[in-house]
Amino acid sequence: MRLCYRTRRVLPESSPRDFKDEVRAFGAEVIEVHEPMEICSGVHSTGELGSGIKEQSLVIKTKKGLVVITGCAHPGVVNIVEKAKAMLDEEIYLVMGGFHMLGMGENQIEAVIAQFKEEGVQRVAPCHCSGDLTRELFQEVYGEDFIEAGAGKIVELER
Repeated sequence: MRLCYRTRRVLPESSPRDFKDEVRAFGAEVIEVHEPMEICSGVHSTGELGSGIKEQSLVIKTKKGLVVITGCAHPGVVNIVEKAKAMLDEEIYLVMGGFHMLGMGENQIEAVIAQFKEEGVQRVAPCHCSGDLTRELFQEVYGEDFIEAGAGKIVELER
């Protein structure tokens, strides 16, 4: 049964072959990404990042700057921000998604927040795998530029 007719899925090249075959079996076209690529106008993949668990992140150009959407950020959320900024040579407006900081201590989290500020990240929306302490500390520093995020959250931006 084909459920995803004419649907494209951009997956990390390192994704398991069985998974890619399963996606194809539903009728989707699989585009394997290793290096950064433009998916469509103004929408980019960072390409595969990391050495253990490889991931890609989505980078969207908006009028206010780049929006970076992470998965779990296993490669390091700061590394992802730096990659997005270097790829497109634009400021980062918003970073949202998992920050993979659950279990980090206050000093480690504060160091990441300082790096975000140094990179010019204007708004943040940490969610799953970020941890309550991470969310609390980001909210303290970012104030009204902190967005409570989670499954089903809609964030509207001018594109």
